[in-house]
Amino acid sequence: MTDVLKLNLQHCYGISKLEAELKFNHKGFAIYAPNGVMKTSFARTMMDLSKGASPSDLAFPDRNSIFEVSLNDEPLVSEEIFVVQSYDEKYSSSEVSTLLANSDLKQRYENVHHSIGEAKKEVDKSLKGSAGFGEKSRENIDPIIKEIFGDDYYDALLGLEGELEQTSVSSLADADYKILFDPKVQQLLADETVGDTVSDFAQKYDEITETSPILRRNFQYHNATDVQQQLAANNFFDAGHSISMVNKTSHEKTEFSSNEALRDMIEAEKLRVFEDEDIKARFDAFNAKLKNKELQAFRDYITENKHLIPELADRDAFKRKLWVQYLLQAQSQYRELLSRYRSGQAELEGIITEADASRGDWDDVIADFNRRFLYLPFELFVENKSDAILKGTSPSVGFIFRNSGDEKHYSQSQKQDLLRVLSTGEARALYILDIMYEVYVKWKYRKKTLFVFDDIADSFDYKNKFAIIDFLEDVTKTEETNFLAIVLTHNFDFLRTIASRGICPPYQCRLAFKTAGEIKLNDFDRSDIQNPFHKWQNRLSEPNFTIAYIPFLRNVIEYTQGAKNPDGTDNADYLTLTRMVHYKDETEALTFAEYKVVFERTFPTTPFPDLTLDLGIMDQIFATADNCQNAEDGINLEHKIVLSLATRVWAERYMIGKIRGDEPGFDPSRKQTGNLFQTFKDKFNNQTHEISLLRRVNLITPANIHINAFMYEPILDMGFGELVQLYQDVKGHLV
Repeated sequence: MTDVLKLNLQHCYGISKLEAELKFNHKGFAIYAPNGVMKTSFARTMMDLSKGASPSDLAFPDRNSIFEVSLNDEPLVSEEIFVVQSYDEKYSSSEVSTLLANSDLKQRYENVHHSIGEAKKEVDKSLKGSAGFGEKSRENIDPIIKEIFGDDYYDALLGLEGELEQTSVSSLADADYKILFDPKVQQLLADETVGDTVSDFAQKYDEITETSPILRRNFQYHNATDVQQQLAANNFFDAGHSISMVNKTSHEKTEFSSNEALRDMIEAEKLRVFEDEDIKARFDAFNAKLKNKELQAFRDYITENKHLIPELADRDAFKRKLWVQYLLQAQSQYRELLSRYRSGQAELEGIITEADASRGDWDDVIADFNRRFLYLPFELFVENKSDAILKGTSPSVGFIFRNSGDEKHYSQSQKQDLLRVLSTGEARALYILDIMYEVYVKWKYRKKTLFVFDDIADSFDYKNKFAIIDFLEDVTKTEETNFLAIVLTHNFDFLRTIASRGICPPYQCRLAFKTAGEIKLNDFDRSDIQNPFHKWQNRLSEPNFTIAYIPFLRNVIEYTQGAKNPDGTDNADYLTLTRMVHYKDETEALTFAEYKVVFERTFPTTPFPDLTLDLGIMDQIFATADNCQNAEDGINLEHKIVLSLATRVWAERYMIGKIRGDEPGFDPSRKQTGNLFQTFKDKFNNQTHEISLLRRVNLITPANIHINAFMYEPILDMGFGELVQLYQDVKGHLV
């Protein structure tokens, strides 16, 4: 089945518009993007999508961004996208801890944590219900436990075991933590004036409680209520028992032999306390502070539970009391969790012992890294498999640095020291290690993934660049994976290499270019990448190829014979072609007859096309360039060479004519574009517009005409529209 990736991006980090459909007959797709076209913008867009975030236009944030990415007409979810940036010094794989010693140990490890996790869910569900969040709430209990008890979740619960055994459930178990400790409520209570009001209420509340014959400062009406409810719940009175309350003033005892009588007495004391005029006044003073509508729930709740107000004077202590009570209500779930946690820790210790003694995935990835990057001055090894398994942290990778027969060991904590010793390319190799972890895990668990590699080989020397190419080959050629890869690059030599290795076959290579406010992806032919001149030889009768072949033929002669003969005289063929690509006194008279003679001497087995031999070379260059202006934007190698050649010849003819008007004996035979331009500037320094235009010609056209090992790159990077505009400007102002 051919996978089809559809892209519809608008206003995403500089991408005004990009609509494309990429058909993956092979797993690897390459996009060659000149700097400033789309590469970084596309990588940032896909990075956002991989994080579940929305891309935007940074320069114009009010623009409506569209970011639709689908595979086989199904939207890609964030977990299915993985972006590999050129380099990220701070990147650390989140998947390393899943690479346990072997799958057997991994399954046992996961089973232990699953068992503990299920018990924890039950405890948390009870705690969330008691605290007022609701059992199905997504509230994370862990940070609350840590804040209140000063320890991580499991350590805190283990430390509370003895205290819970000696504590009974009280009426505080019904207090609503969510309302009482709402952030806005806490912000209000932190106000010094509000805190003073709370303290006044608490002080008066204690004073009135002290006047009660039954209540005490440490035995208030809600404590008495707790006693009454416990007695009733345990059928104390139904069994014929009675209870006595002592009047602290007269020391007389009042006996209560029924639940109703005891409850009525407690209710009477409650009314006596809260009906006190002074208490009512102080409560009203506190209530008056609750003006914000967000505090309505708190106001309503505290009105019904005035006895909680004194507790607010020491909020930290109050929090602790509440959560101890909530844990008491989750007693059975709490004990089950501690039981599973303790037995799980013992089992994990056994797993650790086995893990330390075994060779597994971590070792495989490290060995694979060492095998690929043969030319690095360091070697890696795993230091702490067991800690990583137990704590879920990344394994510690050690480094052995070698230099002139000496060795130095660096631990994981000394990684920054090692990085200071390494070159940029060597440091980037360590970044690739984390990427290898990610890829290994996704391969092992058959995770569907679209990889986006953003100039991954940038800054590597050639020896280690081929390690990257080898790595990409594994990603795109490994059988039975759900991998697809888009390789972004601005290095044509790298594109040519991955195309030749079949990582991204030529039919799955695209050139990105801007046109009319959007980005297009143009197909490469195999010959465009590997050898365009072979294609040209078969089409030399077409004017575009006939003219574009002239500078190539000249360079072939230069590289094979030299511009000079052994005796130091000019190579006649090289000189003839030079007069075709530069304007000289002889240029006007050159025809296709001279072109044919040089061609057949250089390529005796390749037939020259059947052309009218008395046609002037210069006239044909200009006529062909005029027709090139109407070509569609795209790769256009031959069109760009023709336009560059014609532009330069027009410019040179103009400069020679102007200079000879001032200096009739001027000889241009040994003067190329740069020399002519300097002379022109010296003589006509007041002609700023012409100088500016000629400077553009001098900067842009040479790289498109002179061919070398990387000849494609400057030509491809040059926008076709930019060359057409330069040609038209030269014709409009200098001809």
